Amino acid sequence: MQSLFLELTLLVSLAVIVYLMSAAIPRIEDKKEGDDGGSKRSSLPLDKLDEVLLKAKDKFLHKMKVLVMKADNLISKQLKSKKNL
Repeated sequence: MQSLFLELTLLVSLAVIVYLMSAAIPRIEDKKEGDDGGSKRSSLPLDKLDEVLLKAKDKFLHKMKVLVMKADNLISKQLKSKKNL
């Protein structure tokens, strides 16, 4: 069970590192002005995908921030009540 937890933690951390590195590298647009009809490459809406991922990341980070703040308040209240006894 412990090895499974360690493997999952390692894979998730590697996935986060790859995502952060790919988000940090700016996109390079390859536009050839004379080659419009030659090769038919699929046009993926990468800009929209980036916006959706950015919004999802912001929402997730905000929820985690609120959760950490609530946990901090709960721990502080418990410590204060233990200190008063």
